[in-house]
Amino acid sequence: MWRTVLFDLDGTLTDSGPGITRCVQYALDREFGIKADLQDLRCFVGPPLLEQFMSYANLTEEEAGRAVARYRERYRAAGIYENSVYPGIPEMLFELRQAGFRIVLASSKPTVFCREILGRFGIARYFDYIIGSEMNGECSSKRDLIEKAIRVTGISDRSELVMVGDRKYDVIGAKQCGVASIGVTYGYGSRAELEYEWPECIVDNPTELRNVLIGQLREGMAAGYPAYGGSPQGNVTGEAGQAVKKSAVRRIGDAIYKVWRIVYPIFLHLGITTLVVSGLVLVAAVIGAFIDLPNGGNIYDLVMDQMVLLTGIADAVVIPVAWLFMRGDERKRGSGSRKVCPLKRNKMGIKEIILISLLAIGIAQALNFLIALIPYRDAAYEETSEEMFYRTGLLLQFIVIGVVGPISEELIFRGLVFRRVRDYAGFWPAALLSGVVFGIYHGNVTQGIFASIMGILFAMVYEHYGTIWASIIAHVANNIVATLINAATDRLEIPDIVYIIFLAVSFVAAVLIGIYILRKEKKVNKI
Repeated sequence: MWRTVLFDLDGTLTDSGPGITRCVQYALDREFGIKADLQDLRCFVGPPLLEQFMSYANLTEEEAGRAVARYRERYRAAGIYENSVYPGIPEMLFELRQAGFRIVLASSKPTVFCREILGRFGIARYFDYIIGSEMNGECSSKRDLIEKAIRVTGISDRSELVMVGDRKYDVIGAKQCGVASIGVTYGYGSRAELEYEWPECIVDNPTELRNVLIGQLREGMAAGYPAYGGSPQGNVTGEAGQAVKKSAVRRIGDAIYKVWRIVYPIFLHLGITTLVVSGLVLVAAVIGAFIDLPNGGNIYDLVMDQMVLLTGIADAVVIPVAWLFMRGDERKRGSGSRKVCPLKRNKMGIKEIILISLLAIGIAQALNFLIALIPYRDAAYEETSEEMFYRTGLLLQFIVIGVVGPISEELIFRGLVFRRVRDYAGFWPAALLSGVVFGIYHGNVTQGIFASIMGILFAMVYEHYGTIWASIIAHVANNIVATLINAATDRLEIPDIVYIIFLAVSFVAAVLIGIYILRKEKKVNKI
């Protein structure tokens, strides 16, 4: 039975986002000349400052320490007052005290600031203990704070404690200490972030939090548990049980919704292309039934011989639709309705376009060479290649295969699928899943292997530069060079040694470019 509640401060009791983000913006600008948008800095609300500065701006520990000092320079003067208590919090704390709960603050913010904030809002009187970090950064992790709270309160049975917070760090810290946790969604952590760490319960407002806490207390007392005895955390019934069940139903619903958001762009691409191609073929069949061409040919047969053109038309229809969905996602991320750290834009000029193109070309050629060594005859791939490269004019290949197709696929598989998985699970799961799905979508083994690996590369390029145009450039460069190589090998007798030299040079160039990008270019997004 939970009788002691450990509360996080920022995003749980008070809306401290405006003060924190403005102070972070001030610190980055004054100390390093980094210009950052306030919406991008929402990820600073919750985690320890030093670690977040290092992660966000790729700073060393010494540089992050300077940033923290700059942050506090403004925070002491103004940031601490750019704060407000969430509606319903004072009433909830009062009712918890009336019910007999012991209430403890466990915040990574320095204790002196915690005391001043709670006092300013008149809620310090509800707390038995106020535990924060040291000014030198010590005891700033949630695990250390919870352990300190356990020592200070003298509690021996950890089953009577519960940690309440809005970020995954609160839930993770509680698990590390063997303590239960409740996530709140009205702060700065997303429901997805909390669900991924599996707290005992997730609530949407202070009233629901009060119901869960007091409900389980009443159930425990009615069952005859002693005032400060432990109760099985999984055996919660009555009012609290209903809240937990409600949260579980929401979890299932949210999981279904997330899967749908990830999957439907693929069906969107497939549906539009199938619908457009089938529609054009049907129109040709109807016209062909009534009208014959002068040379005795049939319009339907003519259209069926132009499947690459039909696919290009379908991809052209996909592009504006996918772009609208993508822009809608960006607006939601920017408004805070999707509580994630958005991608930050990196420098993208002529030099970067050339580097991205050469990187994609070199990796693609090496990958093609390795796949060719596999002792497997892929009839489906050979049929697709014949349709794409040998029955279609070169100009049409450049337009459809080299430009329109890559733009359409990048908007769907990187702009929508990759970004949405990244919102829920981070970069690597998103890169791997979007890459594998991209490979499967190609419908044959050879292209599937190639597209999966290249899809991961496109996601890495997208992440590094922070713009969909980076992955589009990489994809277009790869497809145009592939089209040129196929045209050259089909029309010219090229000695093997020439191809081997081209392969070696392009691969070495790609490796060197990759090293340069990772080591020399500014890293604004962490891969």
